[in-house]
Amino acid sequence: MNWASSIRSSLKLATLLLLLGYALLLGVFLVIGSKLVAPNRARQARQALTAHWFAGLARVLSLRITVHGAPSDTPALIVANHISWLDIVALNSVLPLRFIAKAEVANWPLIGWLARQCETLFLRRGQGTSSKQLCDDIVVSLQNGDRVVLFPEGTTSNGVRPRRFHPRLFQAALNTDRPVQPVAIRYPDRDGDGRGMNPLAPFVDEDTLLRHLLALLKAESLCIELFFMAPITATGTRTALCQATANAIRAAIDHAESGVKCPEITPENPACPST
Repeated sequence: MNWASSIRSSLKLATLLLLLGYALLLGVFLVIGSKLVAPNRARQARQALTAHWFAGLARVLSLRITVHGAPSDTPALIVANHISWLDIVALNSVLPLRFIAKAEVANWPLIGWLARQCETLFLRRGQGTSSKQLCDDIVVSLQNGDRVVLFPEGTTSNGVRPRRFHPRLFQAALNTDRPVQPVAIRYPDRDGDGRGMNPLAPFVDEDTLLRHLLALLKAESLCIELFFMAPITATGTRTALCQATANAIRAAIDHAESGVKCPEITPENPACPST
């Protein structure tokens, strides 16, 4: 690593530490604010501040986020393929969302506390009652006007092809008559023709958050493409709804593999363009 990239990494790390400190202040503010204002206003403020913070994190990490299509303008179950923890950063920097995470995240130092303040919904794997409770929580959230993000693979993949989608939590969309909006996520290889996967993106196997984060800080930038597809009406069975969503996401990824090379960074085209 040359001196220029070393300085860039150090500056990114320093900014990231400041951003984490800012997150703690926001978290305290949300805790206090939730006791002083009406629940609906507290929820709206929480989601807006969370999206604001994640947009800042995207800039620190030099994420180049390109949005195709448009998010649903009504409450919906947002369903996406899952490649990395960066999926959450990219999606939440574009619009306010509620996420579903594995229960272990709630116990992570600092991150777990922040996730709880952002009203993340948690799932304990292997417990049928937990899935039922989570489905009920998603129903309430959708009824309250939230957009809830579901990664139905249950874990991250290498990004080449999505894993099998699990249908159980699609029941929440059927129970509320809310649409399902498929979102395909890609990390095109900036050094190639845009068709391959950037090897820096996947967060899989034995990789750790710290090691992955340090690698990102050393990188000049990372391209992320979000393809928001037409919402699917919630009808039929949860298995059929799940399959239709999976087909839409896989088709979008296949189509995008004809890809265009990610543009270079210029003053007119900054590292985290406005979406």
